[in-house]
Amino acid sequence: MKTNKNLIENDEITLHFMPRSLFLFAQFALMVKRVEEYQSKQKKSKRMKSLSIALIMMLSTSLGLRAQEETKPKTRPFQISFITPLGTNGLDAWNITNKVSINLYAGYNGGVDGIELSGFGSMLKNDMTGTQISGFGNMIMGTGNGFQGAGNFNYVKGNFKGVQLAGFTNIALSDMNGSQFSGFANVSVDKIEKIQIAGFANYSKGNKTGQLSGFSNVNNGNLKGIQAAGFSNVNTKSVKGVQIAGFANYAKILNGLQIAPFNYVDSLEKGLPIGVFSFVKNGYRAYEISTSETLYGVASFKTGVKQFYNIVSVGASYNNEKTYWGWGYGVGTMFTLKNDWGLAVELLSYHINEDEWFTDAINMHNKLQLTASKKVSKKIEVFGGASWNVNVSELEDSDGNPFKSTFTPYDTFNKTYDNKTNVKMYPGFTAGIRF
Repeated sequence: MKTNKNLIENDEITLHFMPRSLFLFAQFALMVKRVEEYQSKQKKSKRMKSLSIALIMMLSTSLGLRAQEETKPKTRPFQISFITPLGTNGLDAWNITNKVSINLYAGYNGGVDGIELSGFGSMLKNDMTGTQISGFGNMIMGTGNGFQGAGNFNYVKGNFKGVQLAGFTNIALSDMNGSQFSGFANVSVDKIEKIQIAGFANYSKGNKTGQLSGFSNVNNGNLKGIQAAGFSNVNTKSVKGVQIAGFANYAKILNGLQIAPFNYVDSLEKGLPIGVFSFVKNGYRAYEISTSETLYGVASFKTGVKQFYNIVSVGASYNNEKTYWGWGYGVGTMFTLKNDWGLAVELLSYHINEDEWFTDAINMHNKLQLTASKKVSKKIEVFGGASWNVNVSELEDSDGNPFKSTFTPYDTFNKTYDNKTNVKMYPGFTAGIRF
């Protein structure tokens, strides 16, 4: 009989020598035993695992309930402190909402449902309903409903409904259904429902009432109301109202009025820009070549809208063996008539230089002209009409040298005044082609 010389070991038996058949049976028996032991261990492990999970759930629930009890907002009728936590609420101050809160210097409290007064500053962990007044600054990390007043700044992180008044700046990071007033700047990172008034600048992301500032206003959204600034206004979306600035206005979409020396509009829906130079992307622009009784060749550029446009012009002529040239500026309005006809009323003023690059004396050629135009193609018009001219010139230049203008070809009125100024008036004409 063949024997097996292999070594077989387990926890109970060691076989050094046995027939092959017995060896195979023993090997099978040992395998079954190990499987049973493994299953038994797995059952114990599952029971332990289930028990552990149950204990963890019970512990976490207990801790959660205790945490809720500990962090549950508390309300107290009154607190007074020098600086948190040196006060009646101690280390628990930032978990307590107070009806009346007085911080002799500064405080950090849970919230206010009434009034809070601070000598220097106050900060609220949660919400404010009522009034918050500090000598330097106020901060609300939750929402606000009421009034914030500070000598330097006010800040609110959540939605705010009410009024912010600060000596330097106001900042609102969410929707603001209220107004901001400051000596320097107001910032509303989201939309604001009421007005912003600042000594220097305002910023909002949507404004339903308006912005007033000493220097500049920026609204990164739609505006309904008024933007008025000493220097500039910028609105990145639509304006339904009025923009007034000392230097420039910009609106992406205008449905209202712009008044400033310089105006820019991407898209005009309905309204009017009024200024020294207005550019409307979908507005009126034209180039002209014309002639008149005084300036034989004139080139002009017109920009704005037909209701009100600006004119930049330059012209020249040669007469009486002298060269005359000048640059001018004007404004005009145009009415569209039937059958491709138009009617324009324009007022222009030129500084005339006589036989030199620059005449250093008042020498103005002013004209009011009425012209009719007719379209001859899609982009070309011819025009012509009458003008009334008023030429004003000094009798001396800036160095006191005698000066006498010879620009006027004829006149119906000629008078020299005591201030050494000569005025001539006469009728004239203008005609040209417009592109």
